[in-house]
Amino acid sequence: MGTGKEMKGEEVMQAIVIADSFQKGSFNTSFAPLTNDEPACMLPLAGKPLLEYTLQCLAMSGVQDAIIYLTTNSSKVKSWLKGSPWDPSFPAAPFPVHTIVNEDCRSFGDALRDLHDKGIIRHNFILVTGDLVSNLNLGPLLAKHKATAAKDKKAIMTSVYSKGYQGNPLRSKGSEMVLAVDRSSQEVLYYQKAETKSTLLPIDLFQHDEVDVHFDLLDSGIYICSPIVLALFADNFDIQDMDRMINEIIESELIDSTIYIHTSTSEFSCRAMNPYLYNLVYEKVLNRWVYPVVPESRILHNGAKVCLLQNSVYKSAGSRVAKGTAIHANTFIGHGVNINDDCSVMKSNLESGVTIGAGSSIAGSIVMKNTKIGKNCNLTNCIVGENVVLPDNCQVKDKVVIGHNAVLKTGSCVPSGTRISSAKVSDGFSDDEEEEAGEEAEGEFGPCAFNYVEENPDFDSDEEIEAQAGCAVLNTWGQVYTTDNEGSDSSESDGEVGDDDGDSWAEDDHKGDLDPGSDMEEGDNNMDYLQDDEDEGEHHDVVNFKREVLESLQRADGEGKIVTDNLVLEINSSKHAWNTTLCEVNQCVLESVLTLNLDLDLSPGKLLAAVKVNLDKFRQLLIKYSQSKSGQDYYLSSVPELIKRFPQFLDVIAKVLHHMYEVDILGEDAILKWANKLQDGNIAKKVKSFVDWLEEAESSDEDESSQDED
Repeated sequence: MGTGKEMKGEEVMQAIVIADSFQKGSFNTSFAPLTNDEPACMLPLAGKPLLEYTLQCLAMSGVQDAIIYLTTNSSKVKSWLKGSPWDPSFPAAPFPVHTIVNEDCRSFGDALRDLHDKGIIRHNFILVTGDLVSNLNLGPLLAKHKATAAKDKKAIMTSVYSKGYQGNPLRSKGSEMVLAVDRSSQEVLYYQKAETKSTLLPIDLFQHDEVDVHFDLLDSGIYICSPIVLALFADNFDIQDMDRMINEIIESELIDSTIYIHTSTSEFSCRAMNPYLYNLVYEKVLNRWVYPVVPESRILHNGAKVCLLQNSVYKSAGSRVAKGTAIHANTFIGHGVNINDDCSVMKSNLESGVTIGAGSSIAGSIVMKNTKIGKNCNLTNCIVGENVVLPDNCQVKDKVVIGHNAVLKTGSCVPSGTRISSAKVSDGFSDDEEEEAGEEAEGEFGPCAFNYVEENPDFDSDEEIEAQAGCAVLNTWGQVYTTDNEGSDSSESDGEVGDDDGDSWAEDDHKGDLDPGSDMEEGDNNMDYLQDDEDEGEHHDVVNFKREVLESLQRADGEGKIVTDNLVLEINSSKHAWNTTLCEVNQCVLESVLTLNLDLDLSPGKLLAAVKVNLDKFRQLLIKYSQSKSGQDYYLSSVPELIKRFPQFLDVIAKVLHHMYEVDILGEDAILKWANKLQDGNIAKKVKSFVDWLEEAESSDEDESSQDED
């Protein structure tokens, strides 16, 4: 009848999704006030909540059962699941999804301790967070972890990382780490996740034959775990996050366990854990870095149909774009969106039901469901919640977060870094809050638009609270991590134009824009040399930024009306998207102006005439970017490279500089300073007569001034 051997059931591939975003042992408030009433995993990204992308990644990996662990505000997640293909009652659900709710949970560690107490995890499992966006197949990694555990009985976890080269915009500040692993086995020997500039490696590392020390890894928040990991959290009740647990496992003599890593080099994995990464992941998705998880893919035909147009523009069925509106690259337009005449939308996510009034400009922003934006509004690099009302002539600056249901007043100007909620934040001490709310029905920015400041019990005085608010903008929004060398130009900013604050989004090639109602012309004479730049070793981000600057200039020139402020807005948005320094911005702007629609086969006289026409057309733009601390120096520093790329400019460079001097783009001091340091003999020879003339004029002015004083 039987063999006497106990039959073993097949191990189910199981995943745990921690829905709430935790940071440094407590709730993540980076998106507040948006996440005061819902977890961050429900924030929309190209028509889907972040949680949908996480579940799609698990489905592609062959997961057979998933548990979503919910803490605060769980009702919205459960409501969304009930109407989605992930509902366990749905006959064709990719896999069953169950929810666990624990409103007493206050940290990542609390969640894992609770799961251990419930005793529902008995096999190896995949642990992720609800804000993960990835196309990594985790099935083979689970199999690899099992094989490792078969060889090393102490192996309890495999952490998944991806490569983050120097300058990679996914290297968010605060997530930098140093990791030392055994080269042959990939066992973790040392782990430090901190913002310190130096690291002291323990002497024990040198007992291993070969050790790899990594400083360029990105933590994707994916862990392949044994149930022992849950037991360790239960035993160490004071550990609240995975970073501290990894350190404890490696350093503690009381824990006899090992951790291994897997480094992904081709697939995409990133947590949208702060607004900076949220915006960046959005553009990555639109540029199909997460393929096959793309905006037009719909699980079992769920949701509105989305069409992919050229230049990474995604347009949903039922949306309307009026004539004269320009939809630029990397834009998502949701179902029922209504964009009126003469608007400009660039690198922005417009969720379903959004209405935009005539003449408004949206750049690098995420606008959520059913928000109404009035006429002549301007939004730059901000996040706007659901059902928000922005009346006519509102200006929303960089790094602003506007909470759900906020109503601003006409003509509001929201300063950079501001957070706005629809209700006044209670201090928790007043007994007459309802009466006070009735007396003060209007907030600082409108009827339902109150300045939102996250309370911190560690700050008592008004001065401390003010200082906290000043530094909180970057801490909550997030920013790219740069080394001292990478950020050397960041302090050279002055004013709004060319403000280099370290923020950046980096994307794939942007090759143009979509203008509804008009035919697109593909190809132009000025595109050919951009590929040559990349071949010569110019960073691809600079190449792509230069391409976008050139496209902006061509569009403005083609429309016959050059609005300098609009061009500055577009160029600054591209600057943020491509992680370019202020120096690179000025150099690319000048080169694009000089070479715009230029026939390089013209004789020197005709070439000079064409260049002068371009300089006169875009004079105000060049003056704008010359007003920063070193703006003119940056222009002049690009001359040798310009002539190297376009030798035809050598014969006319002196007269080009002379014309820029005459129209106040360049000043006398900047030119003389540059000429004194010029090392290229050919260029020095060509500009010598012009430089001599400037020196004589300067000497003459000094003589006249001296005579006047006498």
